[in-house]
Amino acid sequence: MSWSSPVLTKLNSTGSDNPMGAPLSEDERSWIASVSGLGSLIGVIPFVFLPDLIGRKPSLLLIGIPHMISFGLAAIAKSVFTLYVARFFSGISTISCYVVLPMYVAEVSENSNRGLMLVTFGIFSHFGSLLSYSAGPYFSMFWFNMFLFMFPAAFFLSFLLIAPESPYFHVLKKDYTAATKSLEKLGRSNPEAELEKIKVEIEGSKKGDILKTLMKKHALKGSLIALMLTTFQQLSGQAVFTSYTQEIFVEAGSSIKDSATSSLIVGSVTFFASFLCPFVIDKKGRRFVLVISITGIIIMELIFGSYYYLREENYDITSVKWLPLVCLMGYMLFFSIGMGPMPLTITSEILPGNIKFFVSTVSGIFGTISSTLLRKNYYVLNNNLHYFGTIWLFAGLSTFLLIFVLLVVPETKGKSFSEILKKLGK
Repeated sequence: MSWSSPVLTKLNSTGSDNPMGAPLSEDERSWIASVSGLGSLIGVIPFVFLPDLIGRKPSLLLIGIPHMISFGLAAIAKSVFTLYVARFFSGISTISCYVVLPMYVAEVSENSNRGLMLVTFGIFSHFGSLLSYSAGPYFSMFWFNMFLFMFPAAFFLSFLLIAPESPYFHVLKKDYTAATKSLEKLGRSNPEAELEKIKVEIEGSKKGDILKTLMKKHALKGSLIALMLTTFQQLSGQAVFTSYTQEIFVEAGSSIKDSATSSLIVGSVTFFASFLCPFVIDKKGRRFVLVISITGIIIMELIFGSYYYLREENYDITSVKWLPLVCLMGYMLFFSIGMGPMPLTITSEILPGNIKFFVSTVSGIFGTISSTLLRKNYYVLNNNLHYFGTIWLFAGLSTFLLIFVLLVVPETKGKSFSEILKKLGK
């Protein structure tokens, strides 16, 4: 997801690091940053159906293929069109992973550690970004992409050989013998008893017509919350800050070398901050953490925008040239403890079982559209609003989200599902 941060800096240079031979235009660079979103919008369609048709494990293995194609093409690309195709395949694998992986993890985890296992999804996502920030500025395009190619390749081989199919899928297909074997391979102490629980869960999730459920007040309100949180997660600036990190530091006045170091620091802060999330959520509650997270994001963006404003107005900012790094570190810290994981967590707790997957997928599509539009129009925004105006726009959108959270989003910590639905139905 942060692949474009070091790559766009290379593609904007005249040096030997640029395999295109000449700097790309703003329009070409913005397409490289955003075309993965188009891949996501198209790629999500089959992966909505494949997990129930062919299984969770084959679906996850399929995700590894476009991921490897993406890095392979990017490694040998000599034309901007090849990079477009590479990023398109990257989008297919990324969105599909967000659809299938949480489902698989939830179904193979025990009740006692399911929450922790789902939280690690965000931790490893940030670790992937850290890899790009660490290797991208210092490797050539070929070796950077071959380095990243190793990860989906290693996943494909190890998952193929080691991982069992989800017992839920076997029960869905009424293959109870295979489901029992899967539970045994997962190390369950009493697979027969757990098999019965899975049968009850699957039967319960089938009850109720989706359209009828969506018409109920608590479902409508829950769906609105899911859409707002997922969409504004990107509109808070995350899509831009992740994709254009190194370019942002260059524009703020850093050298190429300093911008690479600053990006690495930001990536490290994001990665380590993601470990705080489980502890903060369990102690303070979802809504409280979300409010603190959004408030912190707004403050960081207001300060960051002010720095750009003073720079453009030719004020002497020599003594505060450290502000861009501090502001982006602060943004990523606040994002990682709240706005990053909370949309998925809250969505999973406020929606009835029979509409949860449908609403989550639709919310993901809206988030992808928002992310794609922001990344594609980043240079357009800067040219019309200036850099300070773009960042203040993110702060304004985050303020709108904060008001929405304070007025609409309920606290779910320590509440049963029926209590949450009752609160949403008021």
